[in-house]
Amino acid sequence: MKGLTLENKHLQLREDLPLPVPNANELLVKVMYATVNPTDADTVAGNHALLAKLLGAKRHLVNTGLEFSGIVQKSGKRFKQGDRIFGYVDLLKGIKTHQEYICIDEDFVALMPAQLSFEESAAMPLGALTSLIALQDLGQVSKGSKVLINGASGGLGVYAIQIARLLGANVTAVAGTNTKAFLSNLGANQVINYQQPLKSLQNKFDLILDLSTLVKYPQIKHLLNKSGKFIPANPFNNLPYFIGNAFRNKKVKYLMVENGDSEKLTLISSWAAQGKLRPVVDSVFSLANYAQAFRRIGEKGRRGRVVIQMSE
Repeated sequence: MKGLTLENKHLQLREDLPLPVPNANELLVKVMYATVNPTDADTVAGNHALLAKLLGAKRHLVNTGLEFSGIVQKSGKRFKQGDRIFGYVDLLKGIKTHQEYICIDEDFVALMPAQLSFEESAAMPLGALTSLIALQDLGQVSKGSKVLINGASGGLGVYAIQIARLLGANVTAVAGTNTKAFLSNLGANQVINYQQPLKSLQNKFDLILDLSTLVKYPQIKHLLNKSGKFIPANPFNNLPYFIGNAFRNKKVKYLMVENGDSEKLTLISSWAAQGKLRPVVDSVFSLANYAQAFRRIGEKGRRGRVVIQMSE
């Protein structure tokens, strides 16, 4: 079995990995496509090693790749052999998706939208699910909510814009140059160049979702309405500000998708099937060209997800 292995912060392609054996509550899945995202690049750099250890993660030979699309090889309780599914894995613990076969709990997957290809479906699950949880569950976005999305052209932002609009929000998107037409087409009401400092904005927002992972609460608190919420995609950069939640109306929300949620994935699949939610694929690479895929993650101008074809 082919897959990527991480040895001393260096990824390499191997063809002698053992075929995983599913537990009673797991599916055996042939991975067709998998994404590469900034979390994978951070993993290679060793940025999550201490956190993973503190959370009890066991080291796995293959440990990059979070999203995938594939075909069920061994039936489970809800999914049968031959089903085309898409899903995600735990961000820090357990097996990852950059290999030809994985074993995965059924709670972490849903049936693919019939209208989408494997590469399109692989680009959706974690980005769309994280956006949905941030906006609906944490941000309580509803019709008329004013939402600012910073870092709106990346793998999460392209779904956050669409889902915020589905929930009835007015969306201001902050992204790089030459993205206005692209983001407006996804549903953004206003598009602002990221070179304009956020502190210079005049509007107030019910929710600010920072997907750049660079913004800290003191930099944007003046932009929040009285009971506004700030959701950083990387909560660890804002840990001191969670403490103050008990003493102010404006809240800093903790965003981390750790558990499986097949129900929400199924909703996302239905939106995509109805044309209400569109996948955004930046680029597709072969497994042999995985290094190029990882380099693309660090390049400017990326729109949506970078995808690797794992199997023929």
